[in-house]
Amino acid sequence: MTNAVGRARPTRKGLRWFDRGHPWVFRDDLEQLDASDRLLVEIEDHKGRVIGIASHSPVSKIALRVLDRDAGSVRANLEGWFEERLRSALARRTSLAGVTDSFRVVSSEADGLPGLIVDKYADVVVLQALTAFVDLHLDHIVPVLVRMLEPRMVLARNDSPVRKLEGLSQRIDLCHGERVESVDIHEHDLVFRVDPFRGQKTGFFLDQRPARRRVAELARGRVLDLCCYTGGFALNAARGGAAEVVAVDSSEAALAEVVAGAERNGCEVRIVRGNVFDVLKRMVGDGERFDGVVLDPPAFARRRRDVDAACRGYRDLNSRALRLLRAGGWLVTCSCSANLRPERFRAVLAEAASRAGRQVLDRGRLRPAIDHPVLLTLPESDYLKVHWLESFGSQPDMDVT
Repeated sequence: MTNAVGRARPTRKGLRWFDRGHPWVFRDDLEQLDASDRLLVEIEDHKGRVIGIASHSPVSKIALRVLDRDAGSVRANLEGWFEERLRSALARRTSLAGVTDSFRVVSSEADGLPGLIVDKYADVVVLQALTAFVDLHLDHIVPVLVRMLEPRMVLARNDSPVRKLEGLSQRIDLCHGERVESVDIHEHDLVFRVDPFRGQKTGFFLDQRPARRRVAELARGRVLDLCCYTGGFALNAARGGAAEVVAVDSSEAALAEVVAGAERNGCEVRIVRGNVFDVLKRMVGDGERFDGVVLDPPAFARRRRDVDAACRGYRDLNSRALRLLRAGGWLVTCSCSANLRPERFRAVLAEAASRAGRQVLDRGRLRPAIDHPVLLTLPESDYLKVHWLESFGSQPDMDVT
């Protein structure tokens, strides 16, 4: 391991972004870079003054990720700097005590630790090192997590496709403790089983905690959970008071966990396996109606060039979901596509309502959980968009094929 430091000078455009607080410097916005394979780089202004320090990626379009505006604090004691950032991040989550035993401990740039994700599932910790700098310094990070959280296991789920953009291999490493194949977590009054090795992301969608709570509060009559995964929304609807809950997903394994989760929590959920587009088309054609629908599909726009096609997909799904609602029914609809900006998603929902021939109220955007903070100067961190819509009337059905 080496803490040798390179030098970088952004262009005037890059410096303007830096001055506004954006934590990234793109390779195209660098006027000068003397880094070679060094993963720590001091940032200079045009007068040669050091104005910050960043992690450096030799291959990514995001060349620099700002660690600190005080370069000396990082260079003087890197291990101590990591510990201070990790403990500060944990301190910001104290309000979750009593709500859940599982939450995101570190959310990358939003916690001042670019490229690091740390999730706590009861007494299991799962992390992701998404940059070469973080990957190199896991021997600083893991011992602090062990002291702070006393976990049975620390697992590095370094199998994210994002690592390819950083020139990193995809792998899963047991960093501390014993191998834990599954762990039960508690959220409000429900128990969920998490698979740290094979589950989506790091095992569970922790960011949707507030939306799951809202669904529990809204649940009545018939509720449909589309792209249900392991049933987070479905189980909340069933526990919240829905008379019938139908959960739809294309994954047989995910639906098996919905069934197991329902049994674990003393709930009833009916499962339907199929492609969500096909299932919605069939339900609309059959004239089915629901009092509430949850629509939480996977990210459709993983790249900027995918946004237009993603918008068409979101529009089609939402228009069909709205047609299933009874008057007064609600739709909790989501997009986790970071490349789709919030204002564009809201416009897509308006198009979907018009196409469905429904009068729809936007009852508000449901913000992510407190453990998934949004950095004001990093719009990309505002990735999760969840709207609570209400159908308060109807018009003649329109063709949405």
